[in-house]
Amino acid sequence: MGITILGSISIASHAEESDSVASAIQSCPQQFHSLPLFPDAKMCQVFGQTVPATLTYHAPTDQQSTQQFYTQQLGEAESVKTTHGRIQLEYENANKIIMISKDGAGTQIDVLVKS
Repeated sequence: MGITILGSISIASHAEESDSVASAIQSCPQQFHSLPLFPDAKMCQVFGQTVPATLTYHAPTDQQSTQQFYTQQLGEAESVKTTHGRIQLEYENANKIIMISKDGAGTQIDVLVKS
């Protein structure tokens, strides 16, 4: 019986941790260092609140629509590169970079802010 209780506590604890992690991943800001995120952004992960900083998220759209979104929101990029199937948009002398990669039924977007 002691093992059952311990197992139950362990499972309950794990479920609570999973819920809190899922909540943190699902809540995405509307902007990251003044750069917008695609509507319905999901699975956001922030690496650094101060610059240099990176935010990675998933959007339920294709790469071209994501690129069009950023062009509409930020204007034409100073540099557009396609490498290994990824689209790289550079703004403000490459201090703000948007990487757009195919990811399943959508895209993964990496927002890099150097300064």
